[in-house]
Formats: sequence, C-alpha cells, structure tokens
Amino acid sequence: MIPIENLYRRERKRLLAWIRYRVSDPEDAEDLLQESFYQALTELDSAGTIEYLVAYLYAVVRNKIGDWYRRKKSKAHIRPELESEFGLEDRIQSREKTPEQDFYRQLILEELALAIEELPHEQRFAFVENVIHRRTFREISQETGVPEGTLSARKTYAKEFLSRRLQELKPLFLEEFN
Repeated sequence: MIPIENLYRRERKRLLAWIRYRVSDPEDAEDLLQESFYQALTELDSAGTIEYLVAYLYAVVRNKIGDWYRRKKSKAHIRPELESEFGLEDRIQSREKTPEQDFYRQLILEELALAIEELPHEQRFAFVENVIHRRTFREISQETGVPEGTLSARKTYAKEFLSRRLQELKPLFLEEFN
C-alpha cells in the first residue's frame, strides 16, 4: 500500500475538520479534501519521495482553500462597498493612479473577502446584507425575525474582526501609499 493511502485513512478526519473551519459548505470542504489528496498523489508520483508528507498535504490543502476563495470572491460588486466601509479609498488612492496601487488595492480586497468568509455565519450574514447588499437592519429583521439590535451587534463584531485583519495587512500594503 502506498504511503498516501495510509495517510488518507489516518489524516482524513483531521484534515476535513481543518478545512471545515475555513470553508463552511460541507460539500465544498469534501471536494477540496479530495482535490488535495489527488494533487498530492499525482505530485508524489512525479516528485518521488516527500520527506514530511503530512506537512506537504497541509500545504496543498491550504493552497487549494486559497484558490477556492479567490475563485469564489471574484464578485466585483463588493469592492466599492468594502472600500467605503473601511475608508480604503482614502488610504489607497492618490492623485495619480498607478498599476502598483491597483495591485495593492486588489490584494487588500482579496484578503478582506477571505476574512469575510472566515466570519461566523450570523456575523457574515449581518455584515454582507447591510454593507454589500445595502439593506437596513429593519428590512433584515422583518425578513429573518432577528431583532435589529442583534443584527447591529453582529455587524459590529464582524467589522471589528475585519478591521483587525486590515491592521495586520497595514505593514505589508497600506504603507506603500503614505
């Protein structure tokens, strides 16, 4: 039996839990797990031996998750709302628009989109409905039965999490524009 089959049996549940922590849809998580094992098996055949197979497999899974998020978040309509909500247009824009600024803006928005997907479902729902879809808490409350104050609090928690994420990015990207 080849090592990847043993690894699959031994690590499947742990890897799937790790993926599910990052990807809420169980079917997508299972697909990502299968794709990752397939890629690892394919690359193992072509690369020969890989010394730290578990670490390699986690790297493959992490990359697959990143690719999945990048494909999923390719919705251009969220950009202006996110830029406005976090005041990014003031930080990223200058009098001259350069390709470098566009590159950094895209990177920041991609990271924010990834971070939004990491939010707990209730917070993500309140944030996306209010900020991206421009719905009032009253409208959302009437539709869902969740009190307006609860929705507002969920959005606040979401925005705090996303703001912390932006602060983590600041040393990497935002200094480029000061």
